[in-house]
Amino acid sequence: MIRGVDLASWQGQPGQWHAEAGDIDFAAVKLSEYQPDGSRDTDPDAAADWAWLKASRKGRIAYLYAHPAAPVDGTAVLFLSQLDQLGLDPGDGIAIDLEVTDGRNPALVSVWARLLARTLQSALGRVPLLYTYLSFAEAGNCSGLGNLPLWIADPSSPAGHPRVPAPWKTWAIHQYSTAPLDRDLAAYPDLAAMAAALGKPAPKPVPVRAREDPVLLSKGAGAITPVAIPDDGVKRIRFLTANGTATLRYQFHDDIEETLDISWAAGSEPVAVPPAKFGLRVTRVDAGANDVSAVFER
Repeated sequence: MIRGVDLASWQGQPGQWHAEAGDIDFAAVKLSEYQPDGSRDTDPDAAADWAWLKASRKGRIAYLYAHPAAPVDGTAVLFLSQLDQLGLDPGDGIAIDLEVTDGRNPALVSVWARLLARTLQSALGRVPLLYTYLSFAEAGNCSGLGNLPLWIADPSSPAGHPRVPAPWKTWAIHQYSTAPLDRDLAAYPDLAAMAAALGKPAPKPVPVRAREDPVLLSKGAGAITPVAIPDDGVKRIRFLTANGTATLRYQFHDDIEETLDISWAAGSEPVAVPPAKFGLRVTRVDAGANDVSAVFER
């Protein structure tokens, strides 16, 4: 497990807290709080904290304090605007601090939080942590949020051994002490593992295209050959013909009355089938007078 602290404006700038924090691996920094009355609070020391953590090669988590009586879009926009100013690296995490209801019932609180989490994940490409405490979750305010990594405040339990409320079965970060700094243990062996779990997933490498043997689609004038495009990763189809220009016509099943004409010349570049067409089986091909083959590229 790795050690960290969480910070807000009352801790001040790094020079005021890092000696007390000691040998930490990461820190969570509060960036914003959108109040139910429409006022917008931001941490004046967040920029200094964020920059110091990066310069010191520490892990970083940016978090917002959530008010379920405030609008989801306003809450998200304020947080995102702060991140735009500070910068967000691929390995940085984000978090929602959910610990007040603002007088709303548990069902409304949890729906609000789910909408906010989806908004942030869509905008930032990573799943937010959900910070909360035991009795708040046990009251039903976190229903449906079990897909988010849990950051649980449980100072009554030994460090690294928090109680885990429903709907979660495990935890990601344990806030085990609150004085004089909020101290945390993260359930990752090192910073690299934490960044992989909480940061933006790395793009998947583009696989080398594998080609299958050509499939003869048509032989001779007016021939019609039923064929199915494999839907297991086909990216392009290369059409081969030795007899000049020809036209293919695709007719899709599932009662979709649609055709797609593609023209090509011998030796031409591959013809891309629109992505929307994948998953729809081609039921017939009319290749005109030419012999035409197709090579599926993955």
